[in-house]
Amino acid sequence: MTKPFAVTMLVIACVACSKPPQQSSAADAPGIDSLNTRVIQSYRDRDPKAYAALYTDTAVFEWPAFDTVRGRAGIEAMVRGGWATIDSMDLKLDVAARRFAPNHATEFGAFQQSFRDPKGAHMIEFGRYVIVFARQPDNSWLIDRFFGFSDSTRTRAVQP
Repeated sequence: MTKPFAVTMLVIACVACSKPPQQSSAADAPGIDSLNTRVIQSYRDRDPKAYAALYTDTAVFEWPAFDTVRGRAGIEAMVRGGWATIDSMDLKLDVAARRFAPNHATEFGAFQQSFRDPKGAHMIEFGRYVIVFARQPDNSWLIDRFFGFSDSTRTRAVQP
């Protein structure tokens, strides 16, 4: 066997046995976009049960201003208490990047949350987030981990 032939066969064997790198899947993006739309709608509806249903049973919610919350029941209780005194909530997400793997995806982005406080003042909070989505057996997605933080030290009131 000649040396060039042996090298060629080794390269072919390496290529054939190597696993291709995971690519972002355009086919998975609509499912996550749909989940994000349901998150936004649960904010607008001020529906803690609908919001919590978008998380896995073992989900973790982290925000520096709160204790870490775990599981759907904990997430539902957290938002029920937080949303009780505010009105006219809206949420805008600006997705910066997504990374896909076979059973999970990670999303990085910025958000803008607006609401009316108990005194009727229109407030806006800006922040950043990272979400880890878990693929479900039916190929749908749920949030498994959320980490967010505010971009500023305080929420600002908007002048009419």
